Amino acid sequence: MSMIWVIATAVLSSAMTLTVVALWGHFYFQPRLRDSMQQELDEQVEKAAQVLSSRVEEGVRRGLVDGVRNLDTREMLEGASRSLARSSAELVGERLGQIFGAPRKNK
Repeated sequence: MSMIWVIATAVLSSAMTLTVVALWGHFYFQPRLRDSMQQELDEQVEKAAQVLSSRVEEGVRRGLVDGVRNLDTREMLEGASRSLARSSAELVGERLGQIFGAPRKNK
């Protein structure tokens, strides 16, 4: 009968240890890990937005300057500006989709 008590005590002790570790992980470790991961994700998104913003701004500026140099009429300038804005918006949309993992549209 003493062997049964030894085995029962070992099983009960293991179960209590697993319960305590599971509760610690759920209530202490998991929220802190989630918060740190969210903070890291926010920082990376901010960095990506800054890089993307500067690249789009430079591209728009370069395209607008090239368009003004090469176009003669006001209507052509307006059309080029609209086209450039549309292309820039598509570029930003694609980049944000890549950052946030959205599926790409096939053209």
